[in-house]
Amino acid sequence: MSVIQHIDILNAVLSTFKTFTMKIFTKLSIVVCFASMISGKAIAQETKTIEMGASYANEVYYSMENGVVMTSPRNTWDIAFYTTAFSAGIITNDGNGVELYQYPDGSNEGWNDFDTIGMSGWIRLYNDVTNWENGAFNRLEKGHPDYGWGIYSMTSHDVIGDSLFLIKTADGKYRKLNIVRKRSTLNQYEIRYADLDGLNDQTITLDAKPYESKLFMSFSFTDGLIDREPDADSWDLLFTRYLATVMNTPYPVVGVLLNPATLAAEARGVAPDFDAWETLNYETGRDEIGHDWKTFDLGSMTYIMEDSLYFFVKGQDSSIYKITFNSFSGSASGITTFDQELISALSIPENQVSSTLVYPNPATSQLNINTPSGEEGFITICNLTGQELSRLEFTKGAKHSLNIDGLVKGIYIVTIVTGNKSVSQKVIVLND
Repeated sequence: MSVIQHIDILNAVLSTFKTFTMKIFTKLSIVVCFASMISGKAIAQETKTIEMGASYANEVYYSMENGVVMTSPRNTWDIAFYTTAFSAGIITNDGNGVELYQYPDGSNEGWNDFDTIGMSGWIRLYNDVTNWENGAFNRLEKGHPDYGWGIYSMTSHDVIGDSLFLIKTADGKYRKLNIVRKRSTLNQYEIRYADLDGLNDQTITLDAKPYESKLFMSFSFTDGLIDREPDADSWDLLFTRYLATVMNTPYPVVGVLLNPATLAAEARGVAPDFDAWETLNYETGRDEIGHDWKTFDLGSMTYIMEDSLYFFVKGQDSSIYKITFNSFSGSASGITTFDQELISALSIPENQVSSTLVYPNPATSQLNINTPSGEEGFITICNLTGQELSRLEFTKGAKHSLNIDGLVKGIYIVTIVTGNKSVSQKVIVLND
């Protein structure tokens, strides 16, 4: 056999191997595209249902990433204490009818003389609808060191109670109440309460340390400490009943409150396909989503969803989600439905390629991609059906670019594969 024949055979073998390898790479890239869509989070729009029950009996804690985390009865607690050691925030369960009044006729030294004469003129205190930590007990604060119910001590770092309160629980019972002290370094509260006639006088210590993973430590005057919350880092939204300001008057409403670690922004009067989330102003306010995404129509006796109103939420997983409310049943069943769509997945799982960045996002004509230096692999762009639209193989270079002029406006998945590791990032393309 001649040398030429040997070369022809070798070329044929190499050609066959190259074709086989390309098929394997193509199949792998398609699998990776689909895997990136189904692993962890779904990018497609999904309809979610939240059930609070008849008369809004429950509070529902919800994670943008994982769905409903916990459903808790709303009537199990009366007051709750912010769990941060050096916080003095205390809220009331205003959504369950708990009322709080400042006693105007003496500080905590007037405990034995407490009466309700002239109560109709007393100041009723409400939770701040925008700030979890500024609870009803804190509303008369004058600024540091005055925290409303007590004064901060520069020597002990405790907050020493200097106020008396009248509290009415949901069962209609009145009690006198004194927040005696917050031992900041121990993260403990000492409280004193009694019936108005002085009976059942109790002074107890509430230890917040076991509840520090939660937003609040909750307390019932009949049942003591109540473990009603999931860990604070496990939820983004709370569906509940609370007091809000409606026509300049505190009024019970049903709506959505934000976890302090969650951000949200609203877009009003925009088209349904609006997805320019990066142009919005994100806030941490407790009622940034709130209750006014719906109105009650007296003609049909049903709730109407606000037209052309969309919320964008940055969850604790750092991803951006779009929320569109579809329906609200009212008190008969307490059901809310909404569409949820993952707009931008900003987080990268631990087992994926490190030091990878796709930018800009959103993009128009070109995507720039940083990959781990010293490694080789390939980059793909897929649409939401998993179809590969573009691919670039790289060999040990750290910076690459992909032309996306031909892509229409929408969301795509960019996947970088090196060895047995991969990372996928959702990218918004703004081409006309």
